[in-house]
Amino acid sequence: MIETTTAAPLLLPFSKSGRDVDHINVHLKPSWDLLDRGPSNREPSPPSLIRLRSVQKTVRTLQLDHTASSWGFVSYIVGLLLLVVVPVCKVLFVKSESDLPKRQLVFQPVVIVIGVSRSLVSFVFLSHAIRKHGLRGVLFLDSVAAEVAQVRKDYDTVIDFGSTMLVKLFVPAFLLYICQLTWLYSQVDLKPLPLHIHNSTVDLLIIVVFTGLSWIFQTTTYLYACVLFWKVCKLQELKMRQYFEMLAQGLDAEYYVLEYDRIIRDLGHTSHRFRHFLASTGVISVSGALISMYEVVNTFHEQYSLCLWGELVVLTVVNLTGAWLCLRSASKIAHLHRRIVKRASFIHAERTLGTLPVSSPTLSKISEDGGENPSKYLLERLELYCQRQDSCARRAALVNFLSTSVAGISVYGFILDRFFVHTSVGAILTTTWFILGRSLSA
Repeated sequence: MIETTTAAPLLLPFSKSGRDVDHINVHLKPSWDLLDRGPSNREPSPPSLIRLRSVQKTVRTLQLDHTASSWGFVSYIVGLLLLVVVPVCKVLFVKSESDLPKRQLVFQPVVIVIGVSRSLVSFVFLSHAIRKHGLRGVLFLDSVAAEVAQVRKDYDTVIDFGSTMLVKLFVPAFLLYICQLTWLYSQVDLKPLPLHIHNSTVDLLIIVVFTGLSWIFQTTTYLYACVLFWKVCKLQELKMRQYFEMLAQGLDAEYYVLEYDRIIRDLGHTSHRFRHFLASTGVISVSGALISMYEVVNTFHEQYSLCLWGELVVLTVVNLTGAWLCLRSASKIAHLHRRIVKRASFIHAERTLGTLPVSSPTLSKISEDGGENPSKYLLERLELYCQRQDSCARRAALVNFLSTSVAGISVYGFILDRFFVHTSVGAILTTTWFILGRSLSA
């Protein structure tokens, strides 16, 4: 007796770094081969491996590699020195030699507290993410292997462009920092360091080198965390753009629902992974901007030198640069979701209104068109009508699913879309205007 076995439907399990199991049945997607999916073993394509080595080299250059215990130990030592020891020594020993109140470094403690807090949050986030998920998990390379070839190719380009993006963000801030540092130390004489060197040039050189290294490490750590978030958001954006183009192919509605449900779950994993970093750095950046503005206004009447305000300017520029990159990347995803809903609704309306309803033909019409077998002709018309009604109902279910779904990067329930960004900016500007009005009129 011959036993027959039924082949089980092919399921696409994502690895833990992906981060869930995607139960998409191939039988529901008749055009799976046409979409040129990745291999079922979820191994990244060779270009992704090359990009992964490039990312690992960048992370090790920034002293943020925690994939191995030896590199992690070096990263912790460098972080402890440049994020804690050097800023504390700067507060304790870098002071103005002049006794005039207008020449004192009054903004230095505020700048150090805000800058170190922001960088510590970024350092802890990067070390935890890389140690827990690895570089492949942080970049979602396991889930990228399941995407179409065009998405994989574009994401490889995004990963390769990450270092260039970091340089573009860092270089203007570094040039501004150099100008501010030159202006400050040319106007303010510093007290000698307690090293008994008795050489003001050597003291200044030591201060510039160590504080400069600390500032570079703080800034690159924060900006690299923002660039990493930009990369992951870019991946979700590429997937949503591919989904937007696939809507016109007329595949089964159930396939579209399952695919978009997978995109939404990936967005949920991204939000969960970055929410602490986004919330903490957002609060620090906004609080830092308001505190800096209050300090400037509070000392405005005392006519402090403008060179003392340069530290606050550099700090605010770096904070706003990272916040702008993160909010811009997150708001694009919510905007693409609205475009997808609009596109699906338009296709549904176009195909529904473009099909003529089946009228009730008379017996003479049936006899003319159906010939000797009018009942067969009527059954064909009824079958066509039922198929159209079924397709219309399935498209309506898809549109309803897309309309009621919430797709975007969320931080503790707040979707980072353009409405949230505009509302937040309006609230900050209103608060700024209130503080300025109350302080200047005092």
